[in-house]
Amino acid sequence: MIVQLAMLGTMLLWGISFVVSKVILDQISPLTYMGVRFLIASILLAIIMVIRGRPRFPRKVHGLIALTALAEPVAYFLFESYGLRLTTATTASLIISTIPMAVMVMAALTLGEPIAPRGIVAVFLSVGGVMLLVFGADAGTASTAATGPAQHGLGVLLLFGAVISAAMYITLARNLTQKHDPVNLTVVQTWWGAGVFVILWQVQAPAARAVTLTPPGWIAIAFLAAGATVTAFLLYNWALRYETAGRASLYINAIPVVTAITGRIFLDERFTAMQIAGAVLVLVAVRFASYRREIVLVPPEA
Repeated sequence: MIVQLAMLGTMLLWGISFVVSKVILDQISPLTYMGVRFLIASILLAIIMVIRGRPRFPRKVHGLIALTALAEPVAYFLFESYGLRLTTATTASLIISTIPMAVMVMAALTLGEPIAPRGIVAVFLSVGGVMLLVFGADAGTASTAATGPAQHGLGVLLLFGAVISAAMYITLARNLTQKHDPVNLTVVQTWWGAGVFVILWQVQAPAARAVTLTPPGWIAIAFLAAGATVTAFLLYNWALRYETAGRASLYINAIPVVTAITGRIFLDERFTAMQIAGAVLVLVAVRFASYRREIVLVPPEA
C-alpha cells in the first residue's frame, strides 16, 4: 500500500508540474526559470548527499556524466521550457509521454535493437495522435488563443526536441545506469545541468535575467524544485525497488490525465473534439507499447 501511495504521489507531483511551469514561464524568461529551479534543486540534493554520502565517480565517468547531462537535463529542459510557452500544459505532457517510443526507435537505429510489431503499431498510433493534437487546435480555444495556431505548432515541434533529447540521453547513459547507482548519477547530472543553466541565466540581458516572480511564483518554483524534482525523484526511485517497471508504467499513464484536469481548473485549457481524440490515441499508444514489457518508462516531468 505504501509503494502504491508513493507512486501515486509521484505521478501527482509530475502531472501538476506542467501546469505550474507554465504559470512561472508567464512571469520570467525560460533561462531564468531553469537557472533558479535547478540552482534550488541542486542545493537541496547537495544537502541530501551530505547525509547519504557524496557521490564518488572516477574522472572518466564524470566526463561521461557531463556529456549525457548536455542531452538531459540541458537540451531536454531548453526544448521543453520554450515549447511549453507556446502550447498547453496538457499537450506538453502528452507529447513528453511518447519518450519511451522514441527510445525504442533510437535504440533500433543506433544499437540495432529490434522493435516488436507492437512497438511499431504504438509509434504509428502516437504519431497519429500528435497530428490530431496539432491540426485539431482551434484558434478560439485556450490552447491557441494566447499564441496562435502557428506558434502552437512550433511549440509542439520544440517539445519533440525534448523527446529526442531524452531518448538520446537514455540511449547514451544505458551503460552508466547498469554500472553505477542511478540516484548518484541523477544527482551529479542535476549538478552539471544546474551549472550550465546558471551560466545561461546570467549571460542574458539584465532585464531578462531579473527574477521578477510574484510571491505565488516563488511558491511555485519552490514546489518544482523541492517537490517535482527532488521529492518525486526520490519517491519514484524508492518505489521502483518494490515495483516492476511494467507495473510502474501503469502509473505513468496517469500523468497526462492529472495535467489535463489541473490545466482545465487553473489555466482554463480546453481541447477540441479532434484534440481529445488525439490525446486518447497517444495514451493508448503509450500503454500499448508498454504492455507486458519490463521496460522503464521515463516519467514525463516539466
